Amino acid sequence: MISESEIVKWREKPSWWDNIDLDEFENLAAIGYQPEQIAMYYNIEKVDFMYYFSLVNSPLKYHYDRGQLMQQAKEGMTMLQDAATGENVTQAQRLDKLRKEVIFKNALSEIIFND
Repeated sequence: MISESEIVKWREKPSWWDNIDLDEFENLAAIGYQPEQIAMYYNIEKVDFMYYFSLVNSPLKYHYDRGQLMQQAKEGMTMLQDAATGENVTQAQRLDKLRKEVIFKNALSEIIFND
C-alpha cells in the first residue's frame, strides 16, 4: 500500500500553465482529444504534460474530465428535451443509451474507488 508521503501531488504550476486557455482546453477534451494530443496542440512536451496531468489533484485532469462531462451533459439535456415530446424516437433511444453508459460508469467507479 502506498503511504500518503509517497503520493506525488500537484503543488506548483509548470512554466507553460499560463499558456493554456482552460475553456479551450475543456472544449478539446469535449471533442474527444486525448491528453497527449492536447499537449501537442499547446506545443508542450508530452512527457512533461502527462506528468502534471497524472498528479493527484491535477487541475489538468479536473478540467479534462469537466470538459467531457459538460459536453455529455449538454447532449443529454438536449436529448431529454427532444425525447420528452415523444415525437423523436431516435433521441429517446440515444438518451436511453446515454443513461445506461452513465449508470455503468458510476457503478464501475463505485466498485473500483469505493466512492
